[in-house]
Amino acid sequence: MGKTLLVLIALNILATLHLHPQAHDDAFKTELLSDGWIFSEDGVDTTGRTATVPGTIHSDLLKHRLIPNPYVGLNEYDIKWIEDKNWVYETTFTVDATDLDHYSDIDLVAEGIDTFAEILINGVSVGKTSNMFIGITLPIREYVHAGDNRLTIRFASPIKAVMPDFTDQGINYPADNDKDERHLSVYARKAPYHYGWDWGPRMVTCGIWRPIKLHYYNNIRIDDTFTTTDSCGAGLALLTNHTTIINNSIKAIDATMTVTYSHEGQEVSHTSSDVTLHNGANHFKNTISISSPQLWMPNGWGKANLYDVVTTLTDHDGHVLARDTYKHGIRQIRLVSYPDSLGRCFYFEVNGLPIFAKGTNYIPQDLTLPDVTKQDYEKMFDAMCESNMNMVRVWGGGIYEDDYFYDLADERGIMVWQDFMFACSTYPATDDFLTNVKAEADYNIKRLRHHPSLVLWCGNNEIAEGIKYWGWSSRYDARTFEKMRKDYDRIFKVLLPMCVLNNDKDRQYIHTSPDSANWGRPSTFGYGDSHYWGLWYGRELFEVTDTIGLRFVSEFGIESFPEMKTIREFAPDMADQNIDSKVMRHRQKSSTGNETILHYINSYYHQPRTFEDFVYLSQLVQGHGISHCIVANRRNRPTCMGSLYWQLNDCWPAISWSAIDYYGNRKALYYHSRDAFAPIIASVFECEDTLQIYTISDCLEMYDNCEIKLSLQDFAGNELAHKSIKCDVKANSSDHVASLPMASILGKHDKTKVAMKVTIDNNGGTIYSGWHYFVRPADLKLPEAKVTISSHLDDNKAILTLTTDSFAKDIYIDVPLLGAVLSDNFFDLQAGETKIIEIDDDRLSDKIIKEIKVKTLTDTY
Repeated sequence: MGKTLLVLIALNILATLHLHPQAHDDAFKTELLSDGWIFSEDGVDTTGRTATVPGTIHSDLLKHRLIPNPYVGLNEYDIKWIEDKNWVYETTFTVDATDLDHYSDIDLVAEGIDTFAEILINGVSVGKTSNMFIGITLPIREYVHAGDNRLTIRFASPIKAVMPDFTDQGINYPADNDKDERHLSVYARKAPYHYGWDWGPRMVTCGIWRPIKLHYYNNIRIDDTFTTTDSCGAGLALLTNHTTIINNSIKAIDATMTVTYSHEGQEVSHTSSDVTLHNGANHFKNTISISSPQLWMPNGWGKANLYDVVTTLTDHDGHVLARDTYKHGIRQIRLVSYPDSLGRCFYFEVNGLPIFAKGTNYIPQDLTLPDVTKQDYEKMFDAMCESNMNMVRVWGGGIYEDDYFYDLADERGIMVWQDFMFACSTYPATDDFLTNVKAEADYNIKRLRHHPSLVLWCGNNEIAEGIKYWGWSSRYDARTFEKMRKDYDRIFKVLLPMCVLNNDKDRQYIHTSPDSANWGRPSTFGYGDSHYWGLWYGRELFEVTDTIGLRFVSEFGIESFPEMKTIREFAPDMADQNIDSKVMRHRQKSSTGNETILHYINSYYHQPRTFEDFVYLSQLVQGHGISHCIVANRRNRPTCMGSLYWQLNDCWPAISWSAIDYYGNRKALYYHSRDAFAPIIASVFECEDTLQIYTISDCLEMYDNCEIKLSLQDFAGNELAHKSIKCDVKANSSDHVASLPMASILGKHDKTKVAMKVTIDNNGGTIYSGWHYFVRPADLKLPEAKVTISSHLDDNKAILTLTTDSFAKDIYIDVPLLGAVLSDNFFDLQAGETKIIEIDDDRLSDKIIKEIKVKTLTDTY
């Protein structure tokens, strides 16, 4: 983990505690315990090696070259032994004698312990953990002394820790992504994807994966504070501030609690009241009114306005006892879902307006989670915002993300659909398991509920669908399967909704995704959210989405290979750079992956000549295909009100459904989905012998007096026919504006030798531009284009100017830098047009620019 992220986390402390160090306030302070750690295998190595905290056992073993790089070749198989071992982490921390005299309380605060561990101070056990997702606070003042103190954390093997549960219950649950004969992952409250998935390896980690620190204070700490928006309008917002204060003293303490709300440095509301703090937890509510509120709006709709909220406790002499700060966004968001004539609608309403959700599904960015830096998060949110998204789904097989993830979502206006961490398997509902899950849910709801970006809690990923449709009823005896059904209800229909209701009345809960729709059963398509895997697993062609009428598509996707420069990182030997090599078959985690990619390539493109052609075409079919589906979903508004493709990112260098690979290279899917999500687009939909013309807008204002121009062109850039349509682009809607006979634009021209430029002009400017083709790419009779690049370097930015002598389709610019971000890629260029591409990267040099290569579709056949 980078130093900048450690500093950030040190300043932001546990979200549920909202503790913030104030050097000038001697009533409390925090110290980060990140230095001087060593690790060893329990009972084997007594000397210990230096460890990184936060970190994981895998990253520490790799640092000391005790294991090979798990992300290269077949090395995944050589690291599995780690999960069966017990490990010990130790450090020494110093407590100053004056601090012992001054502070009545010292807490050990650990934001994340992965997973089964015992914590000892100077050899005395002070606590145990059994849930990766729960931060813990342990009072330790009685166990420490002035001078050096020893902190020891003993980690039990995640495999061995749950073996008694597995043996006692005797059920090998249907967690088929758990790549072991015994599906032990369901018995552990640990990130499911650590045990393997259909896009990731098995790396069952342990370690101190989030910051650990000491918190010194005198009796009083602010345990939790958050704000709910009760009502908001143009003139007035009514809010409720909720604060919980802990008093560890047996005596009542009188104090003054002051709460201020500020916007962009200007105080807009202030309340102050005298309070009496009794022993234990004290709960307070304050009503806040804000005139002319600046609303939090999602990306594309306006500014994501945030208010700074500061809660300060002082004694009657004005000395600060405790302080908390956080940000609040004034907004009202609700999920609207009710029976209608088509089945059951499913959409979000933001500040009284229905919004079409444009976005993606997010998985953790690494297997060794502390390696994800602040900059890594920023790059992901840059990508989401630049690609016109307004929603991200945090998928239920990963983790409840870092605080900084949600801070960025707040700042950038990205709505967060938050799954609880359950996916693709039933789970045991024993009393101990339910107690553990309740603590996990309560902790994370409290940690995250102050974020305005958070819009929905979802119980799990695809478990109800699995119970209904995945054959589990025939896989288990009737008694076991019935137990699974009842346990499902206990966890997802009783426990978790109760936790949400008790802790976060401001948000709604759904028990699963998808809740009703199933891609193999058309009768369900009109109900709720869909994971539409008729694409990919059903091998349906993309055009099926033009007419099926889904309501909210929360998952759909097509796999592709990453760029060759990424492939060379995990398969450096040329012999492994082919589709049938052991390394490439190992990297392909989907059961039908390469064959299905070839199915889609052969459905739309020519047979690739080389492996590099195959890699390139896999990205084209993914990018064009998913963008086609996105446009179809948007065009079908208001029947369909959401399109979240699977998936944004990778957790290792992978063959997967991602739009951005592990090293930050943006695939064709990224660029094409960005264009499909643009605020205003035109959609040309062929229906028998007519062209149906739609305008689609997510803008809140209407664009009147627009002109849609249809220009039929040959591949030399000559205009063959032209049509013009006057229209208004209506706000926040999809609007059918015209039906044209295809013959009126095509005439007698050969549809394999032409393309149609589609633009929308408004007030002398073009607000949309795109191409429409009348045949699949394989049937286009494209000339061999000669693409010319001129370039120059301006500081850290490369400026590329591209021209072509004839129509060039799917121009791919290959930059020899992992993670280089291009302003555009995988685009079409007509003869006579010029395209400017910018690459902003401080690693650029004249040498690298000279090594840039270009590939087009005709280079593959």
